[in-house]
Amino acid sequence: MTKRYAVLGSPISHSKSPTIHNVAFSVLGVDAEYVAFELGDNLEQFLASQPKEFLGFSVTMPLKEQALNVAERVDSLAIGSGAANTLIRTDSGWDAYNTDVFGIQMALAGRKFKTVSILGTGATARSAIVAMQELDKSVTIWGRNSAAIKQLTAEYEVGFEPLLHKAVKADLVIATLPPRALDEHLEGISAKPSGLLLDVAYDPWPSKAAALWGPEKTISGLEMLIWQAVGQQRLFAGNDLSEALNGEKELLLAVRRALDVAK
Repeated sequence: MTKRYAVLGSPISHSKSPTIHNVAFSVLGVDAEYVAFELGDNLEQFLASQPKEFLGFSVTMPLKEQALNVAERVDSLAIGSGAANTLIRTDSGWDAYNTDVFGIQMALAGRKFKTVSILGTGATARSAIVAMQELDKSVTIWGRNSAAIKQLTAEYEVGFEPLLHKAVKADLVIATLPPRALDEHLEGISAKPSGLLLDVAYDPWPSKAAALWGPEKTISGLEMLIWQAVGQQRLFAGNDLSEALNGEKELLLAVRRALDVAK
């Protein structure tokens, strides 16, 4: 019987997850299909209505917090970030995981940096904070939501930089805002930042931030997307998040070819 998986969220029409996961299943020789469902709310009701052929779901905005509440068990990264992006069906219900932390860390593998500025205050920003604190990096946040900033600085004991032109001077800047949301705030920055940029918003590309930093200093959010999906594939296969799949190198090459992404 064909195994079934899907990505849930809204908006979802732009999602590259079906391409990534269907290529992965093909390379791994798994009889499975992966589709997308537009869903902005009522995650628990949706899950209850799905046939048991659906063994797992990728969860994107605005459902990452809801995913925690529907799960019987939640992994430590999802608890620490307050958001889950993966649900795995079990005999007793759903297990929730966060592979965004893993995706961010793997997208930055081999890069050298000490100070980190995280732009944004949403679920992805939380995952970025956890990812960097796990690597023992010094983290400062910048954002537009004063209430969220207050909560994050208290919860994670990170610093706050109210001036964007100072925040972008960090060794690494992780932009977690939705596509184009950062553009107007970059207008006052005339000098090209000297550090690295990981811009989670990969469509359109290059983003205004990526153009400011330049290609040699920019890491596309597609790298994070690819690696968080690899983490999900590990979980779909019954592996631990830290346990690589057989054929993972070939999987990565095939996915990058499908997305036309050079490494």
